[in-house]
Amino acid sequence: MKFKFSIIFSFFLYITYGQINVKGKVVSKSNQPLEGAAVFFNSTTIATITDENGEYQLTVPEGKYKLVASYLGFKTVEREVDINENTSLDRLNFTLEEEDSLLNEVVIGAKKKTKSKKPKYEDFLVFKEAFLGRTNYAEKCKIDNQKALKYYFDPATNTFSVEAKEPIIIINRDLGYKITYNLEKFQIKDRIISYFGYSQYEELEGSKRKKKKWKKNRKKAYHGSLRHFLKTFITANTKEEGFDINIMHRVRNEKHPSDSELAFSKKIFEFQDKRSVPINFNKVIVKPESKLDSAILIHQRQLKHPKIIDKLIKRNVSYSDISYRVEGKVYLKFDGFLKVTYNNEPEEFNYKRDIKRRLGVQKSNFLLFDSPQEILPIGQIADQNNRLVEGYWSYELFANALPLNYKPPKE
Repeated sequence: MKFKFSIIFSFFLYITYGQINVKGKVVSKSNQPLEGAAVFFNSTTIATITDENGEYQLTVPEGKYKLVASYLGFKTVEREVDINENTSLDRLNFTLEEEDSLLNEVVIGAKKKTKSKKPKYEDFLVFKEAFLGRTNYAEKCKIDNQKALKYYFDPATNTFSVEAKEPIIIINRDLGYKITYNLEKFQIKDRIISYFGYSQYEELEGSKRKKKKWKKNRKKAYHGSLRHFLKTFITANTKEEGFDINIMHRVRNEKHPSDSELAFSKKIFEFQDKRSVPINFNKVIVKPESKLDSAILIHQRQLKHPKIIDKLIKRNVSYSDISYRVEGKVYLKFDGFLKVTYNNEPEEFNYKRDIKRRLGVQKSNFLLFDSPQEILPIGQIADQNNRLVEGYWSYELFANALPLNYKPPKE
């Protein structure tokens, strides 16, 4: 089964080179200092905890960030900050509000969620695969506190969702990170997986041999990734970095049966079913001799020819064909979607389950719901809600993610 993944993962990160101290305080609504609250820049290794007075201090490069404060039992709060020499850096304070005491009293519309009745471990495996992925790195990833996860299923909307009563602790043994993830939303609906949260990265302790392995694996995880691809629009070297781009459109397949043909075949099959007449759907029919033969042919066409197909619009486009610069900012603009091939790495064996062809070089689809969209210097779309990935990029999920302040080593 192929999945489309919409990764809802918000942040800002414009990094420059000036290091600046950031100070602040984290308190409750009653103005009580919260000792031990986590304060971090989202999806980075830049983090700390508050002291007994609820105060914190961080040193960061100049840039635009999302600064996050998190404390168990309280709602996570974020602040978009533009840190530079003119920023008031000693008053980046947070006031946290206590969470509702009953996690399972969350409401969808006017109805409460139905707690999943599947075995808990089966639910966990569904979540783990949809969140971390099935890559080689995902196999070595461990969620330390899986008992913190609560699973729900809404039969009315066919939606599977997961909540966490505390931050999820992820140990990525292949990339060398401990990740504290504040899960705000996770759901699977209509074969689309979406999640949103805040992640804090921490380097694992390890021997020189392990650190050398982690460095190699991080470089491999970065190369060919969506972030690597988007970064090449900033550096203007998409082709040189190994990416080929085709512009595609999705169109109706003329070989697929029409709605009226499908309605006709359904009516014939229902009639045969009422008469308890068995139907040979695999019957070889050269020329239909009855209405049932015609209905079977329609059914066979439906199985053989998908309703929607991808049509090539333009092959081997340059980064300059689909992007432009305004006042130093880079914007991506195109109609349809991009079929992106990364030629420098093969697809992993585990990916074979998702495709009907032989394994080859990495191929992904990239779609913008609204165009144009700004590409941030770190290699991300500014509005993460406005993009969707398919193919190999939807196979490489959170287990392959790197902190946003990761910089690949120079060749």
